[in-house]
Amino acid sequence: MKILNTILAGVCLLSLTACGTLQNWNSDYLSGDRTEYLSNDQGTVGDCQGFRLSTSDKPSAADRFWQDNDLPKGTTDYMCKDGKAYLLNKVTDCQSKVITNQQGGIMKFRRDNGFPDGYSYVAFTCTNGSVKPIMWE
Repeated sequence: MKILNTILAGVCLLSLTACGTLQNWNSDYLSGDRTEYLSNDQGTVGDCQGFRLSTSDKPSAADRFWQDNDLPKGTTDYMCKDGKAYLLNKVTDCQSKVITNQQGGIMKFRRDNGFPDGYSYVAFTCTNGSVKPIMWE
């Protein structure tokens, strides 16, 4: 009898756990909160206006972003300059020099121009030959 009660208690607990999981799944499904976002090893990746790039629609925001900026599909490491995304080995500074060809490359460029660590992407504009970082919340 003790074994039967233990088995019944286990079945009841498992079914309650399953119901909780199904309830959460159903809530997410019904609310439409199933969106996945493009990310790299530093976090979520955004477009050049600061919006996260969804990968869940067809065509997705990420697909349109890659196409609009002539980037290879799947690119997550890029830099935005004046509203356009560039591969890291093609983006130029405000004097039209390729950043990766300069001593210290991207990291030195970020450090010298006040970009904080931890941002998964970098965006800037050029104003009178000077870099003006753009950072989004």
